[in-house]
Amino acid sequence: MIQQIRNLIPKPVKRFLRYWVTYPFFRLSLWRNVRYDQKRFRTWSSADGRPDQKIQLRSWINADYHKIEKALALRKPRPGFGTAVVLRLLENLELFQQQYGYDEICLIALNTLNNYLAFNEAQDHSDPRLSKRIEALLAATTAEALKSTGGGTIEIQRETIHQKSKLDLREFFASRHSIRQFAPDSVSRELLEQAVRMAQKTPTVCNRQSPKVYAYDEPSDRKRVIGCQRGNGGFGHEIPLILVVTSDVQTFFAVGERNQCWIDGGLFAMSLVYALHSLGLGAICLNWSVEKHFDQELHEVADIPASEAVIMMIGVGHLPDKLTVAQSCRKPLEEVLHYPKTSREPQLP
Repeated sequence: MIQQIRNLIPKPVKRFLRYWVTYPFFRLSLWRNVRYDQKRFRTWSSADGRPDQKIQLRSWINADYHKIEKALALRKPRPGFGTAVVLRLLENLELFQQQYGYDEICLIALNTLNNYLAFNEAQDHSDPRLSKRIEALLAATTAEALKSTGGGTIEIQRETIHQKSKLDLREFFASRHSIRQFAPDSVSRELLEQAVRMAQKTPTVCNRQSPKVYAYDEPSDRKRVIGCQRGNGGFGHEIPLILVVTSDVQTFFAVGERNQCWIDGGLFAMSLVYALHSLGLGAICLNWSVEKHFDQELHEVADIPASEAVIMMIGVGHLPDKLTVAQSCRKPLEEVLHYPKTSREPQLP
């Protein structure tokens, strides 16, 4: 009887009714999920004021020392540049030293400030006030500790870059596939660590390095984590190693950076996939475009801090001798690459 009534309703009316029944639920779901992302950024970033957590303070230090590095890397740096940035960096370094002592990021910052002092002195533009504060911070560590880290700038030759980058990547890129058939062998932690080190060269905003990787190689852990992802039917149980790539929102401190976690995390994830490919491992990117209740479930199951946004999962394993992959044909180049004209001739009336 109900089906007969439905058959009597014209299709345009059905579409109209379906839209107005589902639209309020869509709006409500969208609002809840936007609020979920907003709350994470508001809670864990330091966009609303000065940093009050260790990771936040380290991120400010990281961003400011890198601003100095970038300026020193210009063709003709301006003597005495960035005084406001240097003062803020000094203040945060002093605060960090008082509360936590020095770590590697602080030592890199100190080396960068040392480079800054040397540059200005070479330009006859020294500032005794800044020099005194920088030297006081330098005195709190050792020359050996400073030598063990980087910071500042280095000079390299064009030929060096060319020699190390002369690789034909066309075949390398073309040979990467999303793998859904894996050999049963486990992936050694040494191989994984090598891949992550390679991926760490991925550029991030102000070198803040927000991405992290969580690795699950125990069978029970893999099953729980992969069970949160709904796109691995028929092959997820075969994956020897599950990775979850995240981005820590605590490393961001401006409203304009509210989406930066997805950019930095996405770049890092792609670098990691190519690093794994270069080591002879197969990998598949497992999408994590989900609503908040799924995201909350994974954070709990995978023991991931609430301050971190999940970018994606990556399934990793050794390749079998023979396997089948999807061809995944790409769009024509003209649909992807465009040369827009930013200035146009005024149109005649």
